[in-house]
Amino acid sequence: MKISGIATILACLAGTVLPAAAAPEQIRGKSVVINWTEQRRERNPATGQEQTKSVPFVFTTYVSTADRIFNRLSVGRGSSDQVKGSRDAAKFAPRAVVFSGNRMTATNTFISGGARQIAATFDASFSSCSATVVIGKGSGGPIKQSLMGGGVVELLSVSPGAANCAVSQGNALGN
Repeated sequence: MKISGIATILACLAGTVLPAAAAPEQIRGKSVVINWTEQRRERNPATGQEQTKSVPFVFTTYVSTADRIFNRLSVGRGSSDQVKGSRDAAKFAPRAVVFSGNRMTATNTFISGGARQIAATFDASFSSCSATVVIGKGSGGPIKQSLMGGGVVELLSVSPGAANCAVSQGNALGN
């Protein structure tokens, strides 16, 4: 999916402004793993150097039996761990994970210019899922995104590929 206008980002994020509901009982004690690859044209704002690259992502969420939500976004060799209501030590973009019926959405805002929405839709038993990833861009300049290793990159274009989704029993984030 290509970057689109402000209307798309507002439509994507509309579901995340609702009051947070408790995670459904059927997903508690389970992990959800979503992976995809983004095709990007990036620019280093400090040097002006542009590059085209393929960037793999893995988003893992664990919902405890006590309804605490933990998540990790892994990009290449870096990762960002967050617990609902807190920022991670990597100081990467905050994410809001919300459940509504049989759908989970995680919204990841960038420094400026846009956001990423990662969504999973579950079957009735919450034992399988399908996923989508959408990048929304506001009007004006490029998206500015923090890098997990430090620094900033401007996204001149970005297209998330097809997302895969899997549900498993237990905590996939456990070390």
